[in-house]
Amino acid sequence: MNWCLVISGFIIVVLKVVGMTLFLLYFPQIFGENNASFNSTGSYGTVPQIFGNGNSSFIPTESYGTVCPSRWDFHQGRCFFLSISEMSWNKSRDACAAEGSTLAIVNTPEKLEFLQRITGTEKYFIGLLYQHAEKSWRWINNSVFNGTVTNQLQDFNCVTIGLTKTFDAASCDTAYRWICEKRAQ
Repeated sequence: MNWCLVISGFIIVVLKVVGMTLFLLYFPQIFGENNASFNSTGSYGTVPQIFGNGNSSFIPTESYGTVCPSRWDFHQGRCFFLSISEMSWNKSRDACAAEGSTLAIVNTPEKLEFLQRITGTEKYFIGLLYQHAEKSWRWINNSVFNGTVTNQLQDFNCVTIGLTKTFDAASCDTAYRWICEKRAQ
């Protein structure tokens, strides 16, 4: 029996087992805890940083030095949070403000495509409101909306995206999920 081959084989098996164990242990930390596959955020891994309450973590994005809080998605220098609970538009706006953000302003085709890709089959409030005095749709930062809103009924003064590929008018008092947006740090 050739002991050199046996020892070499044993070393290879041990290295593979150790490598696979390390990979499985650190895979969630490298690619995000809730992400078992690669996604379009461009994340390179999780870098824990302690701010305030001591349990925040941030994810570096495709631009070195910019980060989004955990559970936020990065796109073109912005961070987006998709809620899993549902609230009225006003309560959604307040929830975003509590996170230092606003309801999403979806003012580019790229941003709309990105958000529609990650929203799936749910409806989400965004920061678009009907201004009765002006008889026009405006973003919450008061910029003009240059698009079409479908499903415009008399009392539908807020807008959702997600279920369809359009901006859909909705009642502001109906509970929907919401999307927050803020600048990446």
